[in-house]
Amino acid sequence: MKIYYVRHGQTDFNLTKKMQGGGTEKDLNETGIMQANKTSEILKNAKYDIIICSPMNRAKQTAEIINKDKNIPIIIDERMRERKLGKFEGYPVTPDMEKQIWDCNLNFDIPNGENLKEFKDRILGFIEDLKQKYDDKSILVVAHGGIAKVLKAYYCKMPDSKNLSDIRMENCEILELNL
Repeated sequence: MKIYYVRHGQTDFNLTKKMQGGGTEKDLNETGIMQANKTSEILKNAKYDIIICSPMNRAKQTAEIINKDKNIPIIIDERMRERKLGKFEGYPVTPDMEKQIWDCNLNFDIPNGENLKEFKDRILGFIEDLKQKYDDKSILVVAHGGIAKVLKAYYCKMPDSKNLSDIRMENCEILELNL
């Protein structure tokens, strides 16, 4: 199974480096729309059978722009929602906060949010489900930076003790995975 994973285009929260989790709805800004159009152009010759997308506006907008010339049905999957960051949503991103919330050993309980184990279990459950349902397919998944951290750690077989804060994916970056 081949997965093209795309992080959504830029939002104003990305631009101003504010925490933007699963409880924060932000639309793409002008740069994000341009990034999504560029990604559409990069992927124009890519072959994928299915598009699976986060239910969040920024991801749906990105998927729709990428899909504009292909008209492949987009499946919305709640499991692709960004990690719920609870009380941290909208706060400035700091290196200390990032290290704390992405530390696998600490498994920090975010008030009104998701701890890292819950989040990882959700994402890895999604991947296992894809393997069962779409093993012979090529899939475009459009979602978020937090999900990319978990996918990259999984794909690179990083130990569960790893702090995921250093794993990055830029807006509209494409990650190709063969599972």
